[in-house]
Amino acid sequence: MKLIKHKQEITQLLDDNEVILAAAKFVVEVERLHGKVPQIKVKLATELKVPLLAIAMSGRIQADHARKRLEALNGAVEYANGDRSARKRYITASQQADRLADVVAKRVERI
Repeated sequence: MKLIKHKQEITQLLDDNEVILAAAKFVVEVERLHGKVPQIKVKLATELKVPLLAIAMSGRIQADHARKRLEALNGAVEYANGDRSARKRYITASQQADRLADVVAKRVERI
């Protein structure tokens, strides 16, 4: 029974990582292209908000990390849609999320 729960926990971590990584990739792409991202990619990034929010509200190991990635994603979407003042906001949130990712990695190593 304990092994099954452990396996489910690891599977959940991997699923969460996919969503968080997709959000991080979009933020990096927005920065690389200086906000000139195709609208289809902006739409796909917007669809990541709900799963990220679910992870952030779950209370799991990656909740804080997902919350900061969501903040960075929101800023990057705003920047891609033309709000130039959002750039500093998403860069700061992304840097904070990177630091939280290191903390999460250390916690996951213990599992």
